[in-house]
Amino acid sequence: MSILGLDIGTTGCKAVVFADDGAILSSAYREYPLIFRRPGWAEIDSNVIWAAVEHVVRQAAAEASDPVQALSVSVFGESFLPVDENGKPLYHTILSFDARAGRQADSLTEKLGRKAIFEITGMPQHSSYTLNKVMWLRDHEPELFRNTWKMLLWEDYFFLKLGLEPRVDYSVSGRTLALDIRTKEWARPLFDAADLDPEMFARPCPSGELLGEVGPSAAAALGLPAGCKVVAGGHDQPACALGAGVVAPGVSTDTTGTVECMTMAMAEPVLTDAMLASNICVYPHVVPGRYVSLAYLYTAGSILRWFRDQFGHDALAEAAASGRDVYELLIEKAPDGPIDLFLLPHFAGSGTPYLDSDSRGLLVGLTLNHTHADVCRAILDGVAYEMRMNLDAVRSGGLQVAKFNAIGGGSRSDRWCQTKADVTGLPVDALDVSEAGCLGVAMLAGTASGVWPTLDDAIAQLVRVRKSFEPSPDSQRVYDHAFQVYQRIYATCADLNHSVAALATQLHDLREDNA
Repeated sequence: MSILGLDIGTTGCKAVVFADDGAILSSAYREYPLIFRRPGWAEIDSNVIWAAVEHVVRQAAAEASDPVQALSVSVFGESFLPVDENGKPLYHTILSFDARAGRQADSLTEKLGRKAIFEITGMPQHSSYTLNKVMWLRDHEPELFRNTWKMLLWEDYFFLKLGLEPRVDYSVSGRTLALDIRTKEWARPLFDAADLDPEMFARPCPSGELLGEVGPSAAAALGLPAGCKVVAGGHDQPACALGAGVVAPGVSTDTTGTVECMTMAMAEPVLTDAMLASNICVYPHVVPGRYVSLAYLYTAGSILRWFRDQFGHDALAEAAASGRDVYELLIEKAPDGPIDLFLLPHFAGSGTPYLDSDSRGLLVGLTLNHTHADVCRAILDGVAYEMRMNLDAVRSGGLQVAKFNAIGGGSRSDRWCQTKADVTGLPVDALDVSEAGCLGVAMLAGTASGVWPTLDDAIAQLVRVRKSFEPSPDSQRVYDHAFQVYQRIYATCADLNHSVAALATQLHDLREDNA
């Protein structure tokens, strides 16, 4: 019996078909472009995403040696799209780091208070969350809003496209700023304050719930067999945590993909004032009865991708000629760190602990002696420094982290894993899991379908360590000194960055007026 795990992400989607022993039978991936129509906005064409989903599912299913019997999906959190009664997208998918709904977020906070919102939803109020952006659509696109049947996240939209009732699991619904994380029902105080109806969202359900079978027309379009079971999945980060075996306190994921994210598991919600002050969220895990907390940076691997596209033409040519991975070549040529060049990796605003949508990326310390390889080193170190900032924040909030399980594309780089161990002072286990998010939701689908008796059995069989990295005491001491410089950069440059963000909006408006 084979199981398909689908991951719908910010820059692309991937489908992986697993055998019951965890072996990968086939996989397919397709990227899609981001759209930035205005400063601070971030979108994707919803139809382009669905076309990519159809392509990767059809290809992975066709190339698997065993027909797919069950599937589940992980998705990119609070990103959502409005659809009409026929399920037709009415707007682009609005991404999490889209910053357009700041005024709506402020209005909701004024009505309820930031602490009350946090105690109900586990979310430190911020413009990124779905409820704020639904308010924005109502305020700025009233006709579109009137024509909307449902505001769907990509999990529930995927199930709708499969011919099923749209359902959204607790982990994904927890990202909307609209779920009561204790009752796991839509939070009436939030909807009342927002003057919205919870019926516009899909019904919440537990991760791992068997939802039905793929409909006939969807099965034909996606190349899936009749009777293929559909199981509720999860938000990509807790799905990755399950795929990395992070289900109990003390261990955190270090997920380096488009974003950099630490995911920590807990038995009960930890909703301390220090967690709120550091903007650390708490919401349901994909593992029943557990919760997770996230600390994250919006841009990590995506900065390397930007660096590759803008400055890596020689490396791309070398990779094509040698058959090697272009990122491996770029990282290999970076000097040992730390160096006297710092990158603030806020290319789409900051993540935690600041949640500052108007922060910008910075290179600090440039001289004529610095090379393109030095900039690559600054990227690697900047992401690791942000990881340490977040580690300090979650510890002050009451969570314990003693080790990292590293997953995602960045975990394949031994140099980057060692850098993170040296910067944080904690051991890093790089797992032998190429696609933890796909594996995590495949575990959910397989357990619901009887492949594994429990999720614990699936973890014991499927989660393996590729290589372990211990902090080097000498490197750690040097990085400690460099970190003292790094942690001053954000505060020192915040006002300047905010002025640049305001200028970008003004320039855009002037150009539109002159057009």
